[in-house]
Amino acid sequence: MTNRHGLTAFMLIVLAFSSSFFPACRDKGAAAPDQAWLDATFEKGRALFYQTIRDEIAAHPGRARLTAVELQKIEEAETRYGRLYGILINAFYQKDEPTFSGLLQKWDRKSGQRFSDMYFQLSRFAGHMFVQTFFMTDFATDLMRKTNPAYKDLDAVDLVVRSVGYGAKLDPPPPREFFKDPVSPEFEKQGALDGARFREAHKLTRGQGARIAILDSGIDESHSIFKNTEWGKNFSFVGREGQPWSTDAPLVDWGWHGTLITSVAAVFAPEARLTVYKVLDGDTQNDPPYLLLLECFLAAGIYRAVHDGNDVISISASGATLDSDYLREACQYAYDHNRVLISGALYSRWFKQGNTRNFPSQYDTVVAVTAAEKKPDGTYGYWDVCAAQDDNTVAAPNDIFGAFPTYVGEKDAYIPSISAAIPVVSSLFALAVSVHPRRGDEPPGEYARLLTELVIKNASPERVGFEGFSPECGHGLIDAEKTVRAALALSENR
Repeated sequence: MTNRHGLTAFMLIVLAFSSSFFPACRDKGAAAPDQAWLDATFEKGRALFYQTIRDEIAAHPGRARLTAVELQKIEEAETRYGRLYGILINAFYQKDEPTFSGLLQKWDRKSGQRFSDMYFQLSRFAGHMFVQTFFMTDFATDLMRKTNPAYKDLDAVDLVVRSVGYGAKLDPPPPREFFKDPVSPEFEKQGALDGARFREAHKLTRGQGARIAILDSGIDESHSIFKNTEWGKNFSFVGREGQPWSTDAPLVDWGWHGTLITSVAAVFAPEARLTVYKVLDGDTQNDPPYLLLLECFLAAGIYRAVHDGNDVISISASGATLDSDYLREACQYAYDHNRVLISGALYSRWFKQGNTRNFPSQYDTVVAVTAAEKKPDGTYGYWDVCAAQDDNTVAAPNDIFGAFPTYVGEKDAYIPSISAAIPVVSSLFALAVSVHPRRGDEPPGEYARLLTELVIKNASPERVGFEGFSPECGHGLIDAEKTVRAALALSENR
């Protein structure tokens, strides 16, 4: 980390930058900063970002692990990867976005000084995290690089840059009319609605008032399954590279995963408000061997989802093997603010290769979801596609139907997977929130823990063939009706 002398030098740079940015005529209480000041702040942040990369890679004790070509690429990042600064600063900005926005709204000399100090520190931190990414690997990430044929001719810099969506496809889809595709009857027929007893729960609540954040690959809002969906302000981190206080980016879902996952929530919690946060593209960012920056994108989505007032945060785009402080702290932040964070357990194919790590689902602050197999006789049981782990919290049925984006040429289909089980469980939490909402004055983590215990207590291990907890199915198959009735009882007692 930065030593004493480095920090002192950095602060001198900050002071020098700051003193030149504030016009002498800037009066206290001015309505807003002028655009020239914002432009200068953004560009000075750029200079700090790339200078930090050059300084840290030159002094890093692990630089010998990189080839001469890789080192040259990193040192020349400013000319080779000019968009990198904008991409990363937009992600890291989200952690303290409410503070930044408050300073811009207040806008006087003191708040402007604080804004620039914070922003320059953030620019330096973003450069630091870029360098750290090359040296934070483990068995699982090394295995990924060696076994994925797509990575055969890519060096470390190529792979890190890919992981932040530098080459993501952001082209707009062909023009289309909203809600013109026919809705398959399988959405209503799908067995998971019965298997997890959502039909009975929907007689009590359909999720009105609850808010679900979905971190994934984007969304196609034009699909007819979303005709009655209430949307929050959807947000993309992929392709977002301008000034973080004013830029935007499209949510196009060429990776299709986000639309599939969101369609599950639209069916299982049909009156909840859904907000999609695009944290990856479903293509170039999939399964990177250098995970730190992608985990930072996940963390940024978590921070943004909390700031936007969501109750439940659903992450099907997970499976990271790196236990990074930045992601861990974001999960703790959500938990402390009494948001329920839900992610997926491991697939057995990775487990069998020696990968037993899976984040964020293995954090104590996160509900880890696995999937139970629908058997020919209509019952459910352990699905050997899923790893049996002590971290598993609950299981959802795997006979789930989902929607593809209307512009990718795929027909809507059944999508048995842990990914699809996650929004089923997220929907269950939303139904519980609907009838027993957060007051807002609960101690840190109390409400999130209460809802999690409610779902666990009302799950059924017997319905998946176990007595009590099992590594295969956690505390059992979720039961939406029992959980909602228990939440109603809590609300009445309140």
